[in-house]
Formats: sequence, C-alpha cells, structure tokens
Amino acid sequence: MARQVHGLRQIREARGLTQEQLAQRAGLNNTTISRIETYSHDPTITTVRAIAQALDMSVADLEMVINPQARLLAYHAERLDQFVETVELAKNTLSDGRVEYTIRALDILGDGLRELAEDTREMVRISRGEKKETVGDQLAELLAEMQAS
Repeated sequence: MARQVHGLRQIREARGLTQEQLAQRAGLNNTTISRIETYSHDPTITTVRAIAQALDMSVADLEMVINPQARLLAYHAERLDQFVETVELAKNTLSDGRVEYTIRALDILGDGLRELAEDTREMVRISRGEKKETVGDQLAELLAEMQAS
C-alpha cells in the first residue's frame, strides 16, 4: 500500500537501516515500524519523536512523510496562499482601474475555491470511509426506482 516515493521506508533504506535496526534505535518493535511504513498504523507523537530522533530528523519533517493528512493540509495551505495572492492582485487591478484583469483574477479565485471545496468534501468522504458514488451507481439506483414503481 506504499503510496509515496519518499516514505519512511525510503528514508530508512537511504540511511542503510533495516526495520529491526530502526526499531532498536527508536526503542520500538519491528511490527510498529512495519505498520507505519505500510500506513496501517497511525503512530502517536511519542512514537514519531522516537523515530525522528533515531533518524536524526525533525518531528515536523517526519510527520510530513508518515502522515498523509499532514501532507494534504500543507498542500491546501499552499493553495490558500495562492488565493490570498489572487485577492491582492484583484484589489490592485481594481484600484488601477483595470477591471478586466480584476474580473479574470476573481474568476481564477472562484475556480480555485470551488476546487478546494470539492477536494475538502472528498477528504471528508474518505475519512468517513464512504464509497464514492459513480455514474453506474446512480444509474443502478434510478433503474431500481423505476422497477419499483
């Protein structure tokens, strides 16, 4: 299930460590390291600190590697920074009387906010373990309703 190129396993291997060696350095057991590497375990902050210390890296840097939500939130923060820049651009173009550029900047901002809202709804759906409804699902539901009536 390894979903990323630079996960804990890659960092560990780049340092020439086995799971057993990392576990020993961090004061953990091999199973814990294995489960974190396969994203089947959400480690406590104490565990993250121990691994970070064993790998001689910051807790924040390690958290970005082993926590998909942290990576996603960082990505969303970058997008929000871009939206702030877009608002500033719109304000500047409006005060300069360049309304056509203001409208374009606001259109870009609107599109970006819609994408962010859609992504956030998708994150919520995934965190709830809900299945994404497909067109096929919708069609099956419609056909079932039609047959029932």
